[in-house]
Amino acid sequence: MDNNKSQYKFTEGEKHRFTITGFTEIPGTDESYYILKNPFGGKHLLKANPYKHYHLKTGQTINCKIDKINCSGKIFLEPENPEYKEDEVYAFDLVKITDHINSVGKKEKAAIVKDIFGMENSCSLPENYTVDKKSPKLKCEVLRIKKGQLFLGVPEIKKIVKQPEIGKKYLFAIIDIKPLEKNMDYYILKDEFNNLYSLKKKMYQHYGFKIGQKVECIITKFNTDSHLKIEPVHPFYEIGKTYSFNYLRTEKDTNPLGKEEYVIIVVDIYGIETKVRSIDSEEIVKNNPKTIKCKVEGIRKGKAILALK
Repeated sequence: MDNNKSQYKFTEGEKHRFTITGFTEIPGTDESYYILKNPFGGKHLLKANPYKHYHLKTGQTINCKIDKINCSGKIFLEPENPEYKEDEVYAFDLVKITDHINSVGKKEKAAIVKDIFGMENSCSLPENYTVDKKSPKLKCEVLRIKKGQLFLGVPEIKKIVKQPEIGKKYLFAIIDIKPLEKNMDYYILKDEFNNLYSLKKKMYQHYGFKIGQKVECIITKFNTDSHLKIEPVHPFYEIGKTYSFNYLRTEKDTNPLGKEEYVIIVVDIYGIETKVRSIDSEEIVKNNPKTIKCKVEGIRKGKAILALK
Protein backbone atom coordinates (compact mmCIF):
# COMPACT_ATOMS: atom_id res chain seq x y z
CA MET A 1 0.00 0.00 0.00
CA ASP A 2 1.23 3.50 -0.79
CA ASN A 3 0.72 6.13 1.88
CA ASN A 4 0.36 9.80 1.07
CA LYS A 5 -0.85 12.86 2.90
CA SER A 6 -4.12 13.02 1.00
CA GLN A 7 -4.99 9.41 1.77
CA TYR A 8 -8.21 8.69 3.60
CA LYS A 9 -8.03 7.15 7.08
CA PHE A 10 -9.53 3.70 6.63
CA THR A 11 -11.47 1.82 9.31
CA GLU A 12 -12.09 -1.92 9.50
CA GLY A 13 -15.46 -2.90 8.09
CA GLU A 14 -15.78 0.03 5.70
CA LYS A 15 -16.54 -0.62 2.04
CA HIS A 16 -15.13 1.38 -0.85
CA ARG A 17 -14.80 1.21 -4.63
CA PHE A 18 -11.34 0.23 -5.89
CA THR A 19 -10.03 0.20 -9.46
CA ILE A 20 -7.75 -2.61 -10.60
CA THR A 21 -4.92 -0.73 -12.31
CA GLY A 22 -2.50 -3.59 -12.91
CA PHE A 23 -1.24 -7.07 -12.24
CA THR A 24 2.27 -8.08 -11.19
CA GLU A 25 4.17 -11.28 -10.53
CA ILE A 26 6.99 -11.34 -8.01
CA PRO A 27 10.18 -12.69 -9.62
CA GLY A 28 11.56 -15.83 -8.00
CA THR A 29 8.27 -16.65 -6.26
CA ASP A 30 4.88 -18.07 -7.19
CA GLU A 31 3.17 -14.95 -5.81
CA SER A 32 1.19 -12.53 -7.94
CA TYR A 33 -0.83 -9.46 -7.03
CA TYR A 34 -3.51 -7.18 -8.38
CA ILE A 35 -2.66 -3.49 -8.02
CA LEU A 36 -5.68 -1.56 -6.75
CA LYS A 37 -6.25 2.18 -6.48
CA ASN A 38 -8.58 3.52 -3.82
CA PRO A 39 -10.92 6.52 -4.37
CA PHE A 40 -8.40 8.79 -2.64
CA GLY A 41 -5.42 7.95 -4.85
CA GLY A 42 -3.61 5.43 -2.65
CA LYS A 43 -2.42 2.07 -3.98
CA HIS A 44 -2.98 -1.37 -2.49
CA LEU A 45 -1.82 -4.89 -3.28
CA LEU A 46 -4.23 -7.82 -3.38
CA LYS A 47 -2.93 -11.39 -3.59
CA ALA A 48 -4.31 -12.88 -6.79
CA ASN A 49 -4.36 -16.60 -6.03
CA PRO A 50 -7.29 -16.63 -3.52
CA TYR A 51 -9.49 -14.80 -6.04
CA LYS A 52 -8.85 -16.74 -9.26
CA HIS A 53 -12.49 -17.79 -9.34
CA TYR A 54 -13.58 -14.12 -9.22
CA HIS A 55 -12.07 -13.57 -12.70
CA LEU A 56 -10.86 -10.07 -11.83
CA LYS A 57 -9.43 -7.99 -14.68
CA THR A 58 -7.32 -4.87 -15.07
CA GLY A 59 -9.54 -1.81 -15.54
CA GLN A 60 -12.36 -3.30 -13.50
CA THR A 61 -13.83 -1.35 -10.56
CA ILE A 62 -14.82 -3.51 -7.60
CA ASN A 63 -16.27 -3.12 -4.13
CA CYS A 64 -13.86 -4.06 -1.32
CA LYS A 65 -14.26 -4.25 2.42
CA ILE A 66 -11.46 -3.13 4.73
CA ASP A 67 -11.17 -6.59 6.24
CA LYS A 68 -8.23 -6.05 8.57
CA ILE A 69 -5.69 -3.45 9.66
CA ASN A 70 -2.85 -5.30 11.34
CA CYS A 71 -0.59 -4.25 14.21
CA SER A 72 1.82 -2.49 11.86
CA GLY A 73 -0.95 -0.57 10.08
CA LYS A 74 -1.10 -2.64 6.90
CA ILE A 75 -4.51 -2.72 5.26
CA PHE A 76 -5.98 -5.99 3.98
CA LEU A 77 -8.84 -5.84 1.49
CA GLU A 78 -11.60 -8.33 0.81
CA PRO A 79 -13.20 -7.95 -2.63
CA GLU A 80 -16.92 -8.45 -2.92
CA ASN A 81 -17.77 -12.02 -3.88
CA PRO A 82 -19.56 -12.03 -7.27
CA GLU A 83 -22.15 -14.57 -6.11
CA TYR A 84 -22.40 -14.61 -2.30
CA LYS A 85 -23.15 -11.99 0.35
CA GLU A 86 -22.43 -12.19 4.07
CA ASP A 87 -25.48 -12.86 6.30
CA GLU A 88 -27.42 -14.35 3.39
CA VAL A 89 -28.62 -17.99 3.14
CA TYR A 90 -27.95 -20.14 0.06
CA ALA A 91 -28.52 -23.76 -0.95
CA PHE A 92 -25.20 -25.58 -1.49
CA ASP A 93 -24.52 -29.00 -2.98
CA LEU A 94 -23.99 -31.43 -0.11
CA VAL A 95 -20.81 -33.47 -0.62
CA LYS A 96 -20.45 -35.34 2.69
CA ILE A 97 -20.65 -35.19 6.48
CA THR A 98 -17.32 -35.46 8.25
CA ASP A 99 -15.65 -35.04 11.65
CA HIS A 100 -13.17 -32.26 12.37
CA ILE A 101 -11.40 -30.69 15.33
CA ASN A 102 -12.58 -27.15 15.95
CA SER A 103 -10.66 -24.10 17.21
CA VAL A 104 -11.02 -25.15 20.88
CA GLY A 105 -9.82 -28.70 20.28
CA LYS A 106 -13.26 -30.33 20.33
CA LYS A 107 -14.39 -32.94 17.84
CA GLU A 108 -17.53 -31.94 15.97
CA LYS A 109 -19.48 -32.70 12.82
CA ALA A 110 -19.17 -30.59 9.70
CA ALA A 111 -20.84 -30.65 6.32
CA ILE A 112 -18.65 -30.33 3.26
CA VAL A 113 -20.58 -28.43 0.62
CA LYS A 114 -19.79 -27.24 -2.89
CA ASP A 115 -20.45 -23.67 -4.01
CA ILE A 116 -21.37 -22.30 -7.43
CA PHE A 117 -17.67 -22.08 -8.36
CA GLY A 118 -17.19 -25.79 -7.65
CA MET A 119 -15.12 -25.03 -4.53
CA GLU A 120 -15.64 -27.08 -1.37
CA ASN A 121 -16.40 -25.30 1.89
CA SER A 122 -16.91 -26.54 5.44
CA CYS A 123 -20.05 -25.81 7.45
CA SER A 124 -19.85 -26.59 11.18
CA LEU A 125 -22.88 -28.44 12.54
CA PRO A 126 -24.24 -27.87 16.06
CA GLU A 127 -24.35 -30.83 18.44
CA ASN A 128 -27.32 -33.14 17.69
CA TYR A 129 -28.07 -31.27 14.46
CA THR A 130 -29.59 -33.64 11.88
CA VAL A 131 -28.79 -33.35 8.18
CA ASP A 132 -30.99 -35.07 5.61
CA LYS A 133 -28.28 -37.03 3.78
CA LYS A 134 -30.76 -38.01 1.08
CA SER A 135 -31.16 -34.36 0.07
CA PRO A 136 -28.63 -33.15 -2.52
CA LYS A 137 -28.69 -29.65 -1.00
CA LEU A 138 -27.94 -28.03 2.37
CA LYS A 139 -28.94 -24.49 3.26
CA CYS A 140 -26.05 -22.56 4.80
CA GLU A 141 -25.63 -18.98 5.96
CA VAL A 142 -22.55 -17.10 4.79
CA LEU A 143 -21.12 -15.84 8.08
CA ARG A 144 -17.95 -14.32 6.69
CA ILE A 145 -15.86 -14.21 3.52
CA LYS A 146 -12.08 -14.06 3.85
CA LYS A 147 -9.48 -14.53 1.10
CA GLY A 148 -12.29 -15.68 -1.16
CA GLN A 149 -13.27 -18.49 1.21
CA LEU A 150 -16.80 -18.84 2.56
CA PHE A 151 -17.22 -19.32 6.32
CA LEU A 152 -20.56 -21.11 6.67
CA GLY A 153 -23.02 -21.98 9.41
CA VAL A 154 -26.50 -23.48 9.48
CA PRO A 155 -29.24 -20.80 9.48
CA GLU A 156 -30.84 -22.30 12.59
CA ILE A 157 -27.69 -21.85 14.72
CA LYS A 158 -29.03 -18.77 16.55
CA LYS A 159 -32.10 -20.74 17.65
CA ILE A 160 -30.10 -23.80 18.69
CA VAL A 161 -27.09 -22.18 20.37
CA LYS A 162 -27.13 -18.94 22.35
CA GLN A 163 -24.27 -16.73 21.15
CA PRO A 164 -22.95 -13.29 22.06
CA GLU A 165 -23.09 -10.48 19.49
CA ILE A 166 -20.15 -9.36 17.38
CA GLY A 167 -18.81 -6.00 18.51
CA LYS A 168 -20.05 -6.28 22.11
CA LYS A 169 -18.07 -6.89 25.31
CA TYR A 170 -18.72 -9.78 27.70
CA LEU A 171 -17.06 -11.46 30.67
CA PHE A 172 -15.31 -14.76 29.97
CA ALA A 173 -13.87 -17.29 32.43
CA ILE A 174 -10.46 -18.83 31.74
CA ILE A 175 -11.04 -22.53 32.37
CA ASP A 176 -7.98 -24.27 30.94
CA ILE A 177 -4.66 -24.09 29.10
CA LYS A 178 -4.07 -26.78 26.52
CA PRO A 179 -2.02 -27.46 23.37
CA LEU A 180 -3.93 -27.04 20.11
CA GLU A 181 -2.69 -26.02 16.66
CA LYS A 182 0.99 -26.93 16.08
CA ASN A 183 1.06 -28.13 19.70
CA MET A 184 1.09 -24.52 20.95
CA ASP A 185 -0.57 -23.67 24.26
CA TYR A 186 -3.91 -21.87 24.17
CA TYR A 187 -6.07 -20.37 26.88
CA ILE A 188 -9.58 -21.87 26.80
CA LEU A 189 -12.33 -19.46 27.82
CA LYS A 190 -16.05 -19.90 28.43
CA ASP A 191 -18.83 -17.35 28.08
CA GLU A 192 -22.10 -17.04 29.99
CA PHE A 193 -23.79 -19.29 27.41
CA ASN A 194 -21.16 -22.05 27.92
CA ASN A 195 -19.62 -21.49 24.48
CA LEU A 196 -15.86 -22.08 24.33
CA TYR A 197 -13.13 -19.89 22.83
CA SER A 198 -9.37 -20.13 22.41
CA LEU A 199 -6.56 -17.57 22.66
CA LYS A 200 -2.95 -18.31 21.79
CA LYS A 201 -1.12 -18.08 25.14
CA LYS A 202 2.05 -16.67 23.58
CA MET A 203 0.12 -13.57 22.41
CA TYR A 204 -1.22 -12.74 25.88
CA GLN A 205 1.44 -13.84 28.36
CA HIS A 206 2.09 -10.21 29.31
CA TYR A 207 -1.54 -9.93 30.45
CA GLY A 208 -0.80 -12.32 33.32
CA PHE A 209 -3.88 -14.49 32.80
CA LYS A 210 -4.57 -17.31 35.26
CA ILE A 211 -6.99 -20.23 35.21
CA GLY A 212 -10.17 -19.25 37.05
CA GLN A 213 -9.78 -15.57 36.20
CA LYS A 214 -12.61 -13.65 34.54
CA VAL A 215 -11.63 -11.29 31.74
CA GLU A 216 -13.56 -8.81 29.64
CA CYS A 217 -13.36 -9.49 25.90
CA ILE A 218 -14.93 -8.14 22.76
CA ILE A 219 -16.45 -10.47 20.15
CA THR A 220 -14.56 -9.65 16.95
CA LYS A 221 -15.51 -11.95 14.04
CA PHE A 222 -16.06 -15.53 12.91
CA ASN A 223 -13.15 -17.96 12.84
CA THR A 224 -12.46 -20.34 9.93
CA ASP A 225 -14.48 -23.06 11.69
CA SER A 226 -17.45 -20.67 12.04
CA HIS A 227 -16.93 -20.25 15.78
CA LEU A 228 -16.61 -16.73 17.15
CA LYS A 229 -13.28 -15.06 17.92
CA ILE A 230 -12.56 -12.79 20.88
CA GLU A 231 -10.03 -10.10 21.84
CA PRO A 232 -9.41 -9.37 25.54
CA VAL A 233 -9.61 -5.75 26.66
CA HIS A 234 -6.05 -4.45 27.05
CA PRO A 235 -5.03 -4.06 30.72
CA PHE A 236 -3.50 -0.63 30.11
CA TYR A 237 -4.34 0.90 26.73
CA GLU A 238 -7.81 2.15 25.88
CA ILE A 239 -8.92 2.40 22.26
CA GLY A 240 -9.26 6.00 21.12
CA LYS A 241 -6.84 7.43 23.69
CA THR A 242 -3.35 8.85 23.08
CA TYR A 243 -0.25 7.73 24.97
CA SER A 244 3.50 8.40 24.89
CA PHE A 245 5.60 5.50 23.61
CA ASN A 246 9.38 5.16 23.78
CA TYR A 247 10.87 5.65 20.31
CA LEU A 248 13.28 2.85 19.38
CA ARG A 249 14.18 3.21 15.70
CA THR A 250 12.87 3.69 12.18
CA GLU A 251 13.12 0.97 9.54
CA LYS A 252 12.56 0.88 5.80
CA ASP A 253 10.16 -1.73 4.53
CA THR A 254 9.86 -2.62 0.83
CA ASN A 255 6.53 -3.88 -0.46
CA PRO A 256 6.25 -6.41 -3.34
CA LEU A 257 6.11 -3.54 -5.84
CA GLY A 258 9.52 -2.30 -4.68
CA LYS A 259 8.03 0.76 -2.98
CA GLU A 260 9.90 1.78 0.18
CA GLU A 261 7.82 2.62 3.24
CA TYR A 262 9.02 3.90 6.58
CA VAL A 263 8.07 2.01 9.70
CA ILE A 264 8.56 3.52 13.15
CA ILE A 265 9.33 1.06 15.94
CA VAL A 266 8.16 2.03 19.43
CA VAL A 267 8.10 0.14 22.71
CA ASP A 268 4.89 -0.25 24.71
CA ILE A 269 4.42 -0.40 28.47
CA TYR A 270 5.32 -4.10 28.51
CA GLY A 271 8.52 -3.61 26.49
CA ILE A 272 6.94 -5.08 23.36
CA GLU A 273 8.10 -3.61 20.05
CA THR A 274 5.24 -2.21 17.99
CA LYS A 275 5.28 -0.89 14.41
CA VAL A 276 3.73 2.41 13.35
CA ARG A 277 3.53 3.23 9.64
CA SER A 278 3.96 6.91 8.86
CA ILE A 279 4.55 9.42 6.07
CA ASP A 280 6.40 11.65 8.53
CA SER A 281 9.11 9.15 9.46
CA GLU A 282 11.94 11.15 7.92
CA GLU A 283 11.16 14.08 10.21
CA ILE A 284 11.09 11.74 13.21
CA VAL A 285 14.46 10.21 12.26
CA LYS A 286 15.96 13.71 11.99
CA ASN A 287 14.67 14.77 15.42
CA ASN A 288 15.40 11.39 17.09
CA PRO A 289 12.85 11.90 19.89
CA LYS A 290 12.85 9.91 23.13
CA THR A 291 9.09 9.45 23.03
CA ILE A 292 6.34 9.67 20.42
CA LYS A 293 2.65 10.30 20.99
CA CYS A 294 0.48 7.67 19.35
CA LYS A 295 -3.25 7.09 19.29
CA VAL A 296 -4.44 3.57 20.05
CA GLU A 297 -6.77 2.71 17.18
CA GLY A 298 -7.36 -0.91 18.13
CA ILE A 299 -6.04 -3.99 19.89
CA ARG A 300 -5.14 -7.17 18.00
CA LYS A 301 -3.56 -10.31 19.42
CA GLY A 302 -2.55 -8.49 22.58
CA LYS A 303 -0.80 -5.62 20.79
CA ALA A 304 -1.92 -2.04 20.26
CA ILE A 305 -2.60 -0.81 16.72
CA LEU A 306 -1.07 2.65 16.71
CA ALA A 307 -1.25 5.83 14.62
CA LEU A 308 0.89 8.93 15.01
CA LYS A 309 -0.94 11.69 16.82
